[in-house]
Amino acid sequence: MNTVMKDSLQYKRSFVEQCIKAEFSDFELVDKRHSKLMKVLSYLLFFNPKFMTRFITVIGHKVYVPQLPWNKSNPYGAIEVLCHEWVHMKDAKSMGIWFKLLYLFPQIFAILALLGFWNSWFFCFLICLAPFPALWRAKLELRGYTMSMAVKWWLLKKEPNYDWYVEQFVGPNYYYMYPFSDYVRERLEEEFERIRADQLENHEFQIKHILIGE
Repeated sequence: MNTVMKDSLQYKRSFVEQCIKAEFSDFELVDKRHSKLMKVLSYLLFFNPKFMTRFITVIGHKVYVPQLPWNKSNPYGAIEVLCHEWVHMKDAKSMGIWFKLLYLFPQIFAILALLGFWNSWFFCFLICLAPFPALWRAKLELRGYTMSMAVKWWLLKKEPNYDWYVEQFVGPNYYYMYPFSDYVRERLEEEFERIRADQLENHEFQIKHILIGE
């Protein structure tokens, strides 16, 4: 990547952060290493050993990153991740508490097992810890990864690596949220063709305009 392009992407990254801040005033980047919450989650998410070092996590409007400063040498990577997470913030805003509940369904029901100390039948809810398909999580992540594909197309004119995207849905990173790889690939391809044809949803049009002014 030449210096001119890198400088342009650094500017775009800064502008994206400003735009997110304008929409969500409490938006900030947080260092995972200094977060007790993230350390607790890293134990709960035992199936994802790279949670603390490779993954970005959004709770509310706070974006938890492996360390700060974050991705200073890779402004494009930062832009792609920020735009992906921005979609989640927008969805959470429009859906309210349902976003969190549906995103965590069905595994969220495992918490009811705590009532097993009152009535042992509630221990049956521990079965919800199994990697059952999480259809709403997959639906919401499809929206996020559609934005990731769009950003790569708008800024770099590169087509998606579908194998990598499919693995996010069928593999352990999101707890095997949707194990039907052929269908996932088909939906990803459909969404990318929609992006390439410029048939954009409102949030996609907004972010495209911010990134490239069209």
